[in-house]
Amino acid sequence: MHKGLIFRKNAVGARSFKTYGHNLLIMISVDEVRGLTERQREVLSIVVENKLFKNKDTQIPELAELLGIAPEAVYRHLVKAEENELVNVVITPSEKGTRIYERLRLEPVKPARIVTTEALSESKKAILQFLSANPDSTVLELSEELGLSEPGLYSHLRVLEVLRLVSKEKSKAIRRGVPPHIYNITPQGTDIIRDLDGGSAEPEEDA
Repeated sequence: MHKGLIFRKNAVGARSFKTYGHNLLIMISVDEVRGLTERQREVLSIVVENKLFKNKDTQIPELAELLGIAPEAVYRHLVKAEENELVNVVITPSEKGTRIYERLRLEPVKPARIVTTEALSESKKAILQFLSANPDSTVLELSEELGLSEPGLYSHLRVLEVLRLVSKEKSKAIRRGVPPHIYNITPQGTDIIRDLDGGSAEPEEDA
């Protein structure tokens, strides 16, 4: 039975992993195994062995100590591993986080924040403009065309997803390996692009 990984992060910053099982047999190609970096191999070994032999989840500080790198570096490896479907990022609240949430519900409701072009960085605006003209783009295509690093792009795209300005989905597999995610601009993102272009005038209809 193939074992996958679930990465958990609680509301106050503690992060851990948990293994889960699949009933379906998943075929792993030789290329996928050879494509793992040494760090990814080390992370998988630590996490899976902790769960199988010690029945415990793995915290990011533990991974950082065992690998001899900073927690921030561990997280970057995990983001890349998630893109390769080696881990699945899940956020769960801690008891403290839940109590804080309950207190927040007692406070007056603040008006919803309206996203404007002024609130977006130049890089995020460039991403929206590119996706508007080039739907179904991958991170690699965005990186090559905009001259941005892939880690930086992932950070920008996550923010734009949270703001519901872009959407992400899996592309169709055209060859062996894991199909990449593709990104598209949403209707809300299109409204932002119209503001950047100086208005939202409707195009004239043909006579």
